[in-house]
Amino acid sequence: MTSHFVPERNERRRPPASVLRRLLPRDRRFHPLFTRHAELTIEGLTVLTELLADVRDPNGRVRDIEAVEKRADTVVAETLGLLRRSWLPPFPRPAIHALINRLDDILDLAEDVAQSLHLYHVTTTTPEARRLAELALQSAKALAQALDGLQRPDDVRRVLALCDEVDALEAQADHVYRAAMSKLFREEPDTRQLVKLKAIYELLEALTDRCKDAAAEVQALALR
Repeated sequence: MTSHFVPERNERRRPPASVLRRLLPRDRRFHPLFTRHAELTIEGLTVLTELLADVRDPNGRVRDIEAVEKRADTVVAETLGLLRRSWLPPFPRPAIHALINRLDDILDLAEDVAQSLHLYHVTTTTPEARRLAELALQSAKALAQALDGLQRPDDVRRVLALCDEVDALEAQADHVYRAAMSKLFREEPDTRQLVKLKAIYELLEALTDRCKDAAAEVQALALR
């Protein structure tokens, strides 16, 4: 007669791997990297607002923005390297990859604005251009606070509220952009200046779009 092993009724089953992963401590080294990149984004956009206040650039603001963007690239590389090595990252790997790249898109675009001001030889800007940069800076500050809140599960409502704030700022930027373009085509007699400012307006408006994209990634992580 063939005998079969029958486990004791009181024998405990091993928890599934997914349960074990939820119980084990997560790698906390990612949050300081998110924070550092957010700080650099704020720094870069602050310098951009200063550049737009005086596009003659007597203090070398274009170079400053380029330097900030390079430092941010280092943070991205460090984050992706840690992502390859980490056993238990705080969020799914694709989500971390998407978030750090969406954050980097903001500074990449800020650098594009700064370089375009220099390459197009823009000698004067408008209140609308400066307002668009200010809205992008406000968005970056709200985004930084939302990223900080991801470290604390109890801050979900605050994180979502901050992401909503970024959305609202993007909507304001859309309004400023449309009004600026309308005024530009009505009042600017110099065709070259019109083309230059149109390009700058488009880049500046896209900054708040990039902030909104990053906020959407944060929102998804808060709701996971």
